[in-house]
Amino acid sequence: MMGQTHRVGGMLCALAGYTYLESKGMLIADVSPLVQLTIMYPFAIYGSTFPDLDHNPDSIPSKDIFSLLINKILHLTSGIRERSGKDLKGPLAVFDARHRSWQTHSDLFLLICIVLSITFIGGDVSTANGIILKLVVTGFMLGLVSHMILDIITPAGIWCIGAAVLSKVTKSRKFPVKIHLVPHSRFFATGGTWETIVRYFMWVACILLMVRIIWGMLPYRIVFS
Repeated sequence: MMGQTHRVGGMLCALAGYTYLESKGMLIADVSPLVQLTIMYPFAIYGSTFPDLDHNPDSIPSKDIFSLLINKILHLTSGIRERSGKDLKGPLAVFDARHRSWQTHSDLFLLICIVLSITFIGGDVSTANGIILKLVVTGFMLGLVSHMILDIITPAGIWCIGAAVLSKVTKSRKFPVKIHLVPHSRFFATGGTWETIVRYFMWVACILLMVRIIWGMLPYRIVFS
């Protein structure tokens, strides 16, 4: 999926995530719901494009100093590969990311982020720092999950490290090393008709969720009799 589609996905996950937390009474007590949504929303959009920091520096979705630092770390050893003309192996390969590589587009990457987020979210929410951190991490993870879901419904999919390990251990190729829910065809290609349809329906869902959220925050109700 293209960056603009991922951002809409981040918007949708932020609004849907907030709606779910609100409906289940899981929002942070004594903190304005509007404030909580306001903090989660931009970090969800950032998280929705975060995996694409594995692009080359000219093509990354965000060019703030933090994003540039992450991009640099992901490509620390790429110069070695380019000069040698050979793929890197072992620890050196970890810092030689390419677009949609396993370092940022895999079940392993998502699992690591989930574990880290649980660690942060489990902190003390009785302080302002704890509350803000929880909302930031929640928003970021909502966006990150949206990115993975959208990439799974493209032919390229995401890497399944677990299946790759099983294939190597059992010396069998029956385990798919990539997860994708759509076939390889022009219709489902990035930037094609399928992506336009998905983005359109996500926009509609965003609008409907926003209307619901605004309605729920109104201090009064309109009653038709």
